[in-house]
Formats: sequence, structure tokens, C-alpha cells
Amino acid sequence: MEIEVDDSIRQVLDARAREKDFGTTEKYVNHLLQQIVDKIRKEKESKDSYSSEQEEEVKKKLEELGYTG
Repeated sequence: MEIEVDDSIRQVLDARAREKDFGTTEKYVNHLLQQIVDKIRKEKESKDSYSSEQEEEVKKKLEELGYTG
């Protein structure tokens, strides 16, 4: 896949890739994209878990059933 990048952005990415010893700008961009993908996955996982309201509802039901007090 090829992605078009503005020259000003490319210059910043090139410089940063050299500073961080990535060898190539492409490796650095892949590293950045992997961080973004990981963050997206974590956000999705946290959305799949209980909300605080749902958790309180479960706690209330457990208390009503005598499991907690």
C-alpha cells in the first residue's frame, strides 16, 4: 500500500526516524501506526466491558440477593 504524504510531514518523519534509529522512515511510520492500532484495540476492549452504571446495577442485584452486604 502506498500513502501520499505532504512534503512538510515527510521531512518531519524522516528526521524523527533518523533520530530514533529506525533505519527507514517506513519502519518508523509502521511503528507509529502500530501504536495507533494498539490504542484503537484497547479502546474497543474497554467499550466491550461493563460501564460504571452497569457495574452498579449488578452490585445492587447481588446485594438484593444477599450475596454482598
